[in-house]
Formats: sequence, C-alpha cells, structure tokens
Amino acid sequence: MTEREKRLKEIQELDFRMLDLQLFLDTHPFETKAVEEFNSASKKLGAMKTHYERLYGPLMLTGDNYTTPWQWIEGPWPWQSYRLGKEEA
Repeated sequence: MTEREKRLKEIQELDFRMLDLQLFLDTHPFETKAVEEFNSASKKLGAMKTHYERLYGPLMLTGDNYTTPWQWIEGPWPWQSYRLGKEEA
C-alpha cells in the first residue's frame, strides 16, 4: 500500500467514524462524551483532509487546495486504484 493509499484509508476510516457518531448523537444528543469525540474527530479529519490535499490534490470539487481550476481531473480519483496500468502480484 502506498503512502497515498494509506492516508486516504485513514481519512475514510475517520469519516466513517464521524458518521457513526452522528447517527448515535441523533438519538442520544446529550451524551457529552460522544459530542466531545465527534468534535475532536471533526477537527482531526479537517486537518487530515487539508494535509492530503496539499500532497495529492483535492478529494472533492469543494477542496481548498487547488493549484489549477481543474486539478481534480488529473491522476486517479479517490476511489480508483493508484496502481492503474500496473498488474498487482
């Protein structure tokens, strides 16, 4: 697994964790520990996405780190394999 793939996987895992917390908080809005965890994860996820986008380009069309207007079309999309054109052993 490349460093790029590893970072993207970490972002996806934390994004999923935040979704899980959001669903929990829909039914338990006064659970302060869950609210604190959600807020902490949100800050961490924002920092991780910003760092990823600085290194590899935007994750979404709304990314903050464009160097050209259409940079998002260059390279593999986040859901594509980063080894396009290479056979995996």
